[in-house]
Amino acid sequence: MREVAAKVDFGEIGTAVGDNALEHECGRGGRVEHGSSVYRFTYLGKDGHSRWEIELREQQIRDIAAGLILEIEAQQLAEGTRANRGDALIVWGEYDEDALRIRGLTELGIALDAMSAASLVEPCLIRLWSTSDAQAVAAMNGTECAVYVVESEQGYGRSVGDPTRDGTFEILDHDVGTVEIPWCDMIPWRVAREAILRFAERGDLGEHVILDGSIPTQFLMLGDYDRAAELATRRSPTADPAQSSLPRKAPHGDWAKRLVNSLLELHLIEVDMQIIDAVIARIAILLVLRGDDALDSPEGAQTLAKEVERVRGVGALFATGGDLQIALRRTQEPPTMPVEISFT
Repeated sequence: MREVAAKVDFGEIGTAVGDNALEHECGRGGRVEHGSSVYRFTYLGKDGHSRWEIELREQQIRDIAAGLILEIEAQQLAEGTRANRGDALIVWGEYDEDALRIRGLTELGIALDAMSAASLVEPCLIRLWSTSDAQAVAAMNGTECAVYVVESEQGYGRSVGDPTRDGTFEILDHDVGTVEIPWCDMIPWRVAREAILRFAERGDLGEHVILDGSIPTQFLMLGDYDRAAELATRRSPTADPAQSSLPRKAPHGDWAKRLVNSLLELHLIEVDMQIIDAVIARIAILLVLRGDDALDSPEGAQTLAKEVERVRGVGALFATGGDLQIALRRTQEPPTMPVEISFT
């Protein structure tokens, strides 16, 4: 820790990100991610087999180096397991805003549901890294999804759907180009969603998804690019779904815009117009999270109304839960234009 403290204090640790950024005979580690003050180290036991994982902040490192801290909590790692390497990461595009650093399963669920809704318009791919750097690819197409495990402790594989289904569909992705997804790999979204949430935490898909031990070559090469390599190509991703591109990618963004405009026209909401785009983005994420419940039940609409009222930039919401439910139903779909039919 004296060597690490010296690098911290003299500014030599700015690029020391990752599990092997700093190495010593007793351990290795480094900064969790660019801009973070948290460092993660794997301490190696003298027997050469036992390992412990330690998370420290900069001030703790200095205190250990100065002898002010003599003991620190550590998690012993079982042999053959991977250490936690940071927050889970989900990526759905090539730009900085097309990624999300996952701090909890709620945020991951929002991202998954938003991209699933977007896939109703056009099929899409997402890439996911678990906290232990296991990697999976999900090919989404409306109410179905194929999951490909690229890297994990159990190896790789693809989800097994209905083997009697023939044919494929195409997805254009910025990383792998155009890829053909067999329909027989597709499983229901409700099953895939739970499996992906589990994968982010544990690095496996659970017992409800069967893998057949093969994977498309285009996805297999993604195993050469771990989370650190992906993060090196973009700015540090946000942990806030509303600040990512999700409100623009998902249809909930346009829904939120129509909803806010409708409430403004009816004088049922007061909004700071200088930050209205940020307000709409935040409401779009609330619609991903609670929109369906609000459409189906008065209680869900009332819960959504309370959360909309707390959005920064919303001065007041005069709509009741019932008013909001009506507005949601009227604005869920874009208005249609009348078509003139000629009579002969």
